[in-house]
Amino acid sequence: MHFFLIISDHLPYRSVLVMAVSPWVRMLVYGMLGFSYEIVFTSLFDFVTSNFTDLTFKGYSSLWSFLIYGSCSFCGEQVYFYSKKRMPIFLRGLIYVQMAYTWEFIGGLILGQFSARTWDYTHYKYDVMGLIALEYAPLWFCSGLLQEFFYEYLLTLSMPLAVKSMEVNEKESYAERNGNYKVD
Repeated sequence: MHFFLIISDHLPYRSVLVMAVSPWVRMLVYGMLGFSYEIVFTSLFDFVTSNFTDLTFKGYSSLWSFLIYGSCSFCGEQVYFYSKKRMPIFLRGLIYVQMAYTWEFIGGLILGQFSARTWDYTHYKYDVMGLIALEYAPLWFCSGLLQEFFYEYLLTLSMPLAVKSMEVNEKESYAERNGNYKVD
């Protein structure tokens, strides 16, 4: 968990402790984003494959997809956080593709054991056991890079927590003792 110490005499309290958004909240947001992407994608895919005649735009997904997207994107966030300044964007995109295929493959294997898998790619030319379709690599590449905007936003978003009782000097020494705090 990331904390930052901001000292100000202009606020009601002498300083405010700022906490980054919880990992659980970020995973929830990532799950909702992935779930939404899948519903939009499936509705547009069905529209195109019907020769533009299906105007219902019915998208579909599964609650299992919510968990798969949420956990995969959270791990993608960690890749982004540690590699954004060290690795070219193209290489990060390839890592996101590999991550998406790994999550989809493992998730498909597990859900298949309970007859709960909602996708089947056996009709694709480059499928792997019907669990992943290599034709989707460009889509996973682009969506992984698109997620970086959400990673950056959620990692910089913070929630202030007012601290009343401690003196500024006590907070600074506390921050210095726990090297993961930043004093602005």
